[in-house]
Amino acid sequence: MAEFRFHEYCRVLEPWVDPGAIQEQWLALGNAYDVESWQLPLPLWAQRPYEDSAARAWRTLLEDLDASDAARPICIYIHIPFCSSKCGFCDSYSFKLGGHKSEHIEQYVRHICDELRLWSRSGNMGRRPVSTVHLGGGTPSCVGEAGLLQLAECCRSNFAVSEETEWALETTVESLTPAHFASLHQLGFRRLHIGVQSMEDVVRRRIGRRCSADAALQVVRAGLARGWIVSVDLLCGLPTQTPGGFLQGIETLSSAGVNGFSLYELLIRTQNRRWADAHGLSQRSHLPNYVMMQAGALYLEARGFRKNLFNHWADSADRNIYFTFPMRAEDCLAVGAIADGVVGDYHYRHPRYAGYISSDHSVSPGLEGGLRKNRLEKRLQPLTTAILAGHIPPQLMPDLTSLSEPEGALRDRWLQHALVRADAAGGLTLTTNGTWFAGDMVGELKGGLVEIGEGQRQTAAAAAPWPVARSRVPAISTRNGLTHA
Repeated sequence: MAEFRFHEYCRVLEPWVDPGAIQEQWLALGNAYDVESWQLPLPLWAQRPYEDSAARAWRTLLEDLDASDAARPICIYIHIPFCSSKCGFCDSYSFKLGGHKSEHIEQYVRHICDELRLWSRSGNMGRRPVSTVHLGGGTPSCVGEAGLLQLAECCRSNFAVSEETEWALETTVESLTPAHFASLHQLGFRRLHIGVQSMEDVVRRRIGRRCSADAALQVVRAGLARGWIVSVDLLCGLPTQTPGGFLQGIETLSSAGVNGFSLYELLIRTQNRRWADAHGLSQRSHLPNYVMMQAGALYLEARGFRKNLFNHWADSADRNIYFTFPMRAEDCLAVGAIADGVVGDYHYRHPRYAGYISSDHSVSPGLEGGLRKNRLEKRLQPLTTAILAGHIPPQLMPDLTSLSEPEGALRDRWLQHALVRADAAGGLTLTTNGTWFAGDMVGELKGGLVEIGEGQRQTAAAAAPWPVARSRVPAISTRNGLTHA
């Protein structure tokens, strides 16, 4: 049944990609990896309970910040949970404000600025170079021009923002009016990550997008015309979606000059289950979505796009700075409701909206809790980071080889089942199979054996060091399949 469906589904892909390449990847999986039950890489706080309460977490962070390197860059992430309307398909932590909208926005922006000022006075945080200021959500533009101006001025006056700092915004097509573009440009924003999701008009209507694919394309072109970096989200698994329409959309956007593409499968969670049930998606097979993502990846790679994240394909201009901060060993200062940040090896997280705005952020970030990587998690972090970056460099190959018995078994398993391919430099690069099963690969690292002490071996419990954005478990905002909310 699955094989018949596979061949029928692939037949329409021939104008864009070679179906044989997808079939080769699929067959290589054998019985070792099940397309229907792939795993998501989860952040540390989603894998085990907090070690520290809110108050203790903040004391720990203050101690760590006092001892941190003032030359080590940071990225700043600001989470805005508001949307103009809540899309049925969306599985992220976001909501539409009801009555007293202006008052809620003013209050939330004030809390964010109070928290930013608090962090800037902590240790050397205010003096450390800032690689990016990234606003995510939700739809950050919902705070309006005045709110964005207040946030931008707060960051500039309290942190070491420079000409090299990239200002980035996650947004929808509908919110990007000419006036909004002009305002954002004046504030210094130069990167957009747009939730396009689909370029098929019938699909866009089904998921509640109010403008047409042509209108979306015009907005994309407007950003590119200003010289901005523009990347887009595209979903696999939407109702009435076709593989041909999906690939045609990628072709249209890449021809327009889009710099980066995040491809990910529609996830069904608590937030969107009722909508999924209504569209007959709850009992779906994942195989068509796997094929669609494979086809999209092959199309992009044939046109020179390369991964800088396990599910983000970019041209040379799109550095995807916020989502790749672990690759540069930066700390992530995250503020706002459910935002989770990293200082050294310590992970912290904020509560939901109601808990966040009930805190006095002039004296405390109002955290939900925190925890530190243990010895084994630190041991595996470089490999975990490399997998989620899409490439294991040669210098990490000895570590990978030592994680299984007999030595090299894990590496050989991934090669055998086409999750990775060897490169000329002696490292491993994730294939499109690796994109689909990146979480499984991280899980296999966790189950690997790590040498500790005098000949002892224990099972590792590693944590993904990455931000997981647009929620794949409750209250994790998920974008790019990573971890930030």
